[in-house]
Amino acid sequence: MKRVAYWIIIIIFLMCAAVAFGAVFIHNEGVIKADEEEQLAEQAIRREQVISGMTVVAVECISAMSGPAAEAEKDSGYPAQTVEGASRGISILMYHTVYDPLDPPQARIDNNYISTVNLEEQLSYLVQEGYSFPTWKEVRRYIDGEIDLPEKSVVLTFDDGTDGFRKHGVPLLNKYKIPATAFIIVSKNGKKWAANKEDYPYLDLESHSYDMHRGGGRIGHGGRMTAMTFAQIYTDLKESQAILGNSNAFAYPFGDIDSYGKCRDAAEQAGFLVAVTTRYGKARPGMDPMLLPRMRVNGRNTLMAFRTLL
Repeated sequence: MKRVAYWIIIIIFLMCAAVAFGAVFIHNEGVIKADEEEQLAEQAIRREQVISGMTVVAVECISAMSGPAAEAEKDSGYPAQTVEGASRGISILMYHTVYDPLDPPQARIDNNYISTVNLEEQLSYLVQEGYSFPTWKEVRRYIDGEIDLPEKSVVLTFDDGTDGFRKHGVPLLNKYKIPATAFIIVSKNGKKWAANKEDYPYLDLESHSYDMHRGGGRIGHGGRMTAMTFAQIYTDLKESQAILGNSNAFAYPFGDIDSYGKCRDAAEQAGFLVAVTTRYGKARPGMDPMLLPRMRVNGRNTLMAFRTLL
């Protein structure tokens, strides 16, 4: 009798276990099914996001084709920048004073002096070869990666605004109708230059500072700009702009710049589009527009040597 009762208890236990196992199995199946449905829903959402993302990218690509790049070409007449165009760079030539070899100056003629014979030969070459002379605004847009400039492009700059340049250089620029920039030391003769703009229609008068082109610093050539405070530099630059009436470009006196960015930041805050140094090289897209290099023209250069600068 005890044995029968024992087996009955075992059978009841097995039946309860079977029922419990079945319940767990059904629950797990429900959980798995729910997980599968949730995963399918997530996959559907992801597919929609991918498709939506592809649509956004496609719209952006289409917009880009008719957006800033197209506007850059429309506004400047130049095409949007290409890898090839960016790789060329552009030469910003640096001259100083000009003299007549038939009536040479009393001062020692060094490499900063170029004769009217050599300068005219160079200007004639640029015209004959079909060079273009972009504005500072166009140079800035090129540096910013917005536009390409023609393969034969160059910018001419003359530092200091000397009497020799006024007397002998300006007439040649007028003769060949070549745009150029004169970086004027405004405290010396800025008002005189500004008062006679009609005499040089191809010349852009820009700042070489109001009164910072003199000694007083300990960096580079010893120009005082690097020893001045930010506020003093800024005030000087704004005064030069007010007299000349332009703020397109600035040339650092003696090419001296501090390593902390004070001089550079003052030029930018003063509102100049670009600023140029005396560091040698071509200006290229991606460079700091406030620290552009230039190609120094040696006054004794032959035409062949001059061509290597372009």
